[in-house]
Amino acid sequence: MVRMLISTKAGFPLLIWAGFFALGQPTVAVAAETRQKPERPKLYDTQADGKEQITAALKTAKAEDKRVILKFGANW
Repeated sequence: MVRMLISTKAGFPLLIWAGFFALGQPTVAVAAETRQKPERPKLYDTQADGKEQITAALKTAKAEDKRVILKFGANW
């Protein structure tokens, strides 16, 4: 009987559904709470000197007769 359920397309979701009843609802809830969030990659350089970067950008922009756009961000 189990082989027949797994081999048919309609039987597989039924088997999964039956598995949830076998585990029980509290078990599923506890497993979801203990799952840790993956660590996000660092988008910004934490060692960078913002004042130095702005000074360099303003110097380059003045020499090339261009404007400077400042974009602020952080690793929240």
